[in-house]
Amino acid sequence: MSRLEVLERIQKTVLWLSTYMVHHANSIRPNPEGVKVGGHQASSASVVSLLTALYFDALRSDDLVAVKAHASPAFYAAQYLRGRLSAGALRELRSFGGLQAYPSRRKNPDVVDLSTGSMGLGAVQATFGALASRYIVDHFGTRTPGRVIVMVGDAELDEGNVGEALAEEVVGRLTNVLWIVDVNRQSLDRIVPDGRLRQMRAMFEAGGWHVIELSWGRKLQKLFAKPGGAGLRTQLDALSNVAYQRLLRLAPGGLRKALVTDREGRADRMLDRLLGNIGDAALAELVADRGGHDLRAILDAFAEAGRVRDRPVVIFAHTIKGWGLPFAGDPLNHTALLTPGQIDQLRGSLGIGEGAEWNGFAPDSEEAALVRKLPPLFTPPAPRASTLEVPAELEESYPAECSTQEAFGRVLGALSRLPVAERIVTVSADVAVTTHLAGWINRKGVYFPQARTNPFADQPQAVQWKESPAGQHIELGIAEHNLFLLLGAFGLARELYGETLLPIGTLYDPFVTRGLDALYHALYSGSRFIVAATPSGVSLSPEGGAHQSVITPGIGVALPGIVYWDPAFAVETEWILLDALRGLAGEGAEAAYVRLSTRTVDQALAPPPSAAYRGGVLRGAYRLVDARGEPGWDPETNAVSLFAAGVTVPEAVHAARALRERGVLASVFAVTSPDRLYRGLREPRPYLETLVSADEEGVPVVSVLDGHSHALAFIGAALGVPQTALGVDDFGQSGTRADLYRHYGIDVAAIVRAAQVLLGGL
Repeated sequence: MSRLEVLERIQKTVLWLSTYMVHHANSIRPNPEGVKVGGHQASSASVVSLLTALYFDALRSDDLVAVKAHASPAFYAAQYLRGRLSAGALRELRSFGGLQAYPSRRKNPDVVDLSTGSMGLGAVQATFGALASRYIVDHFGTRTPGRVIVMVGDAELDEGNVGEALAEEVVGRLTNVLWIVDVNRQSLDRIVPDGRLRQMRAMFEAGGWHVIELSWGRKLQKLFAKPGGAGLRTQLDALSNVAYQRLLRLAPGGLRKALVTDREGRADRMLDRLLGNIGDAALAELVADRGGHDLRAILDAFAEAGRVRDRPVVIFAHTIKGWGLPFAGDPLNHTALLTPGQIDQLRGSLGIGEGAEWNGFAPDSEEAALVRKLPPLFTPPAPRASTLEVPAELEESYPAECSTQEAFGRVLGALSRLPVAERIVTVSADVAVTTHLAGWINRKGVYFPQARTNPFADQPQAVQWKESPAGQHIELGIAEHNLFLLLGAFGLARELYGETLLPIGTLYDPFVTRGLDALYHALYSGSRFIVAATPSGVSLSPEGGAHQSVITPGIGVALPGIVYWDPAFAVETEWILLDALRGLAGEGAEAAYVRLSTRTVDQALAPPPSAAYRGGVLRGAYRLVDARGEPGWDPETNAVSLFAAGVTVPEAVHAARALRERGVLASVFAVTSPDRLYRGLREPRPYLETLVSADEEGVPVVSVLDGHSHALAFIGAALGVPQTALGVDDFGQSGTRADLYRHYGIDVAAIVRAAQVLLGGL
């Protein structure tokens, strides 16, 4: 038996297992709740041939693969047949602790290279993973990396982040990237509009990619070569997507009539003669003979892709959604499930015996012999021994009036002179200068796979734009999705390539929401990095609401896998960044989101540096002003606790002074991480209860921050006391910062009023 024949038998097994495991999850496995489990039998079937050719022939041991989310059952079937999963694992598809609905390296790291849950995002993060591997080669001299192979559905390319990524110049230089597009012409709800494939091809070609298209299979191509065959090809090529899908669903006799008869009902004699000796069933198979189901054509395409060494490659493989299943080509088959009767029919057609539903390949079979000769699947290298030393603090001085954004730039400047700097890579979406990365860039340069001259090198410039493979800053276009997905890729360098990178990305805080889906995906994939978001709040008050962030504190508290910080003083910014970098250099830590401001703050308001001060900062809050020792302090009559985050800490301090003049004694607590403070409530002894002493029970709380008030609104409930939560709860307006603070009620006067109201008008 030839290798191709063995592969054809393997693909039948992949088709069966991917279909049956979904059927088992929905119709056989106990389901007390009676809720549909789902599983995408049709979407898996369309890539069975592609996955068979890939996993049982073309894949090399250093290739990483990102499989389209809706094909996870077919992917798991291939992993089982390659010996990486047990039959028991297949039975637990979509169960608690079992195989995830979509490929997830966070949940199933033993078999999944790269997570691909949300449409389009996994594909782009995987592609940026190829950039990370190239960066590692250029900086640390490791061996040339293998390919990053990305399989996506054609409808995924509708996602705007895909076009944003392809527009990046550096992506067109990634020679170890192969995309396989499953062109099954169907999205979730409908048949893909005509012209979309042409647009997609043009998008890749404009980015400099080598494009391969697998339209029709070899059987149909042989028919095209016969007399009258050119007319058949012209007719099939000219069909709209809807018209072709309709052909797939016609009864055999109706299919012949549709092919040989024009709109006026006249028969095409040449076509009639060409198809005359072909039976109805065989004709239906021929019309469905797409290139994406022709194993030889697929293998030839993989071989062609392997010969391309100067650019990324994309293969557009035309397939049929639901290939080999009763609902093949049905426009509404995306969530459809085979009935038990249809499963039995499929079992018979594929030769699966009763009780052999979960069988793999017999040890003495030709399939098993083929698998034994294949190179091993990708296994991440052991992390290289590292002596990364991130100091606990820096000998850095800060101006008397300093913003946290400026402190961020100074911290990077100080780090650039230390050995740990070789592992730091910064990323920005066209806002490097305005987020205080200029000093770092001048010292470390800009990364690009090829060195390029700087036309302004002989002129004084605030930023020297020196691009080379040695650079340590990556500049992207204005696309926050790209920023977060690139951070996600670089933050997995240790796990995937054995080399630790410390990625730091900067963007304007208002635009965190623009890239939030990508940020969520990066975190879900298990990546770790630092996001410095600045300016935040209403810092840029004259620019109005478009450049002012309101809801980002709430996002920071709610996002899993990342710690949200909002420091007030320069030294706090230093401690937080160093602590986050130490976490990235080690294991088990989370990513960090540091919300910074351009507002300068009087550094004299901060306590003198101490271990206790630093400890409080890193736990999420500390007591800045202690009113308990002041004469006349009475927790039942004249005491109030002011909790302030970030740049509103000075307002809280000044409000405490104003309240003292009115007979109210206020303690001020600076909240450096509302996130850490909130999470601490789950501890047996919450840190908040340690921070606020027992003799302050019953003292009401006023909270304030330059963001939505709900981010600190939990404090009163946690302490069991009344609270007034102040913040920016509406879209921003233009004006001075004083105007806006007064308008939104986060200025000194507003804090004083809130405290007096809580104390009964004192």
